[in-house]
Amino acid sequence: MKNTAKEIQAVIFDLDGTLLNTLADISDSVNQMLSEHGFSTHTTDDYRRFIGNGIQMLVTRALPVAGRSEELIHACVHRAREIYWENWNRKTRPYNGVMDLLNILETKNVPKAILSNKPHDFTVRYVDAYFPDITFLAVMGQNDRFPVKPDPASALDIAQQMGIVPSSFLFVGDSAIDVKTALSAGMYAVGVAWGFKGHEELAKAGCNTLVDHPSEILKLF
Repeated sequence: MKNTAKEIQAVIFDLDGTLLNTLADISDSVNQMLSEHGFSTHTTDDYRRFIGNGIQMLVTRALPVAGRSEELIHACVHRAREIYWENWNRKTRPYNGVMDLLNILETKNVPKAILSNKPHDFTVRYVDAYFPDITFLAVMGQNDRFPVKPDPASALDIAQQMGIVPSSFLFVGDSAIDVKTALSAGMYAVGVAWGFKGHEELAKAGCNTLVDHPSEILKLF
């Protein structure tokens, strides 16, 4: 049985593809790493498919299958991180309507958090830079404490930190990974159609609600 939107008190947001359009900076950075190694690069749309399971899986998917080794992946992840750290905010912007949504939730004192499969240091850097006036009670990226999404452990930990039962959360994201995380954690899964993955993937994953604009999320409170 699907969750319902009754008694919603708080919200957990995914970051990439949900609040921020980071796709161009990610694809440019990984493509630079690939070029340095003499490998073929990929289109920005290719990176829509590669993104979602953390940086190691992203780089693994971007590398050619032939000759792909653990040592090569490790070296390429390290280099891609270096390049991305220098080029993280060249083209990244909040999606239209996101700042209005966050400001309204802030005014209404709605408890908010961010959970991303982006490395934790990058996640914090983005949140500090793009949302300095928004209060997030928890900000968590990929770390050594929890498996990456769709494992629900990190979402459940955030709920515990905030002192709010999981069933009272919206979990807002752009991918099947986010939907699976939400449903596994007993949260209400909101799929955003403006992100990296689109309507079809979100609907197939079984999200409770699909929205086309950030303002639609306000109706769920």
